[in-house]
Amino acid sequence: MTTADIELSASPAARERGMVDGFEGYVTPTAEEYAEVLRTGMVVLDANVLLNLYRYTADARDDLLAVLTELSDRLWVPHQVLTEFWRNRDRVLRDPRDTAKTAQELQEIRGRAVRAVQTWVNRVSLTSERASEIIEQLSAGFDKVLLNVDKFKDPAATEAARDTNTDVVLRSLASILRGRVGEPLDEKDLAVALVEAQRRLDEKVPPGYMDRKKDNAEGAGDYLVWEQTLREAERRHSDVLFVTGDVKEDWWRTEGGERRGPRVELVDELRDRAGVRLFMARPGQLLSYAGVVLSVAVREDSVQDADRVDTFLSEPEPHLEYGGWSQEALTYLLNRLTNEAPQQAVVLVAAASQDGYVARSQVYEIAGYPEERSLRGFTRPFNRIVQIMRDQGTLPDEAVDLFWAVYNEDSPAFGVAAGFQIHDDVLPLFLSRIRDRESATAIAS
Repeated sequence: MTTADIELSASPAARERGMVDGFEGYVTPTAEEYAEVLRTGMVVLDANVLLNLYRYTADARDDLLAVLTELSDRLWVPHQVLTEFWRNRDRVLRDPRDTAKTAQELQEIRGRAVRAVQTWVNRVSLTSERASEIIEQLSAGFDKVLLNVDKFKDPAATEAARDTNTDVVLRSLASILRGRVGEPLDEKDLAVALVEAQRRLDEKVPPGYMDRKKDNAEGAGDYLVWEQTLREAERRHSDVLFVTGDVKEDWWRTEGGERRGPRVELVDELRDRAGVRLFMARPGQLLSYAGVVLSVAVREDSVQDADRVDTFLSEPEPHLEYGGWSQEALTYLLNRLTNEAPQQAVVLVAAASQDGYVARSQVYEIAGYPEERSLRGFTRPFNRIVQIMRDQGTLPDEAVDLFWAVYNEDSPAFGVAAGFQIHDDVLPLFLSRIRDRESATAIAS
């Protein structure tokens, strides 16, 4: 039996239950079922699908745009997806293929390599001429590699970030997605959705709980995409193919490290809300399916490039010393906070002095807030300044979130922060500052 045999719209009382009824999330869709949802279903694009168009080779980008053009009457994009696209577009365009990042890493490795050779030279007592020759050979090798890396820079991306009129990806998407974008939730529905998003974050209910360290607005992003998709599927009563490059566990059901399909909870929720079925695919899979089902020529290299980008973006970042932060970056943040949000600066320092955590009650006491004041948005100044630092290049994009709200069973009310936490990786930098200040005070006295 395939999932095509399941009559989702029929009530349990109207038919006999079988092996699959209520367990559709465990069943592998057939090629015919994928073909059917491509021809007649609602194809929903995640933000990373749109942003990855900047990361692909020209051929892969053109092939995916051709597929999206062919699917245009079935495409639908949640409003939250465009919110995330525009929020992250400039950051992606700064270095869409990580060329500058790779060059910087190579320069750092070159410096360490040269220092290692210099140390070795001193140990074996080489002549200065021979030592210089070895170091020059080492540097020449790095120069050659850096020159090749530099060839992959994309000047058009920099110009597209500066002037949207020159952005060919944006121009194509504007045409393809005209009339295919959902409305934002109204103020009342958004407030309800944000509460539900927080519940899911706290209770690890998919999707979105893997973003629990993000600030409230960004941490709710995945759930807002999902809720808007549920509403549109309910309105259309149409099966959904959700295309995403996100490989986190709060979207995919995995067995033995292999992604088998969407989370069972998501399949069940869409069936219960809209009476329809959920399919999921990564961009490379969409290209493969579309190349067979639709009248679009898709190059095998394009499928491989899409898969390569997915694999690269899904790889865990190597551990960064102090989570990617430095004393200089921390000083910059504290100075700006002191000038722009002094209460937050004082609370942050207080948290650092007590193992990185400050309780909700302490925040009110330290900041001098009245009891009736809400702490919603308390971390917003941190996030705003950190984003500025990332945009300026003074903080790596992959640096850990410094400070976030903590929600647990001790919270006095649902959706209320119990306290705020500094990331363990960054805490040693704070402690070092505290020790230095204590030493200076002791010397002065």
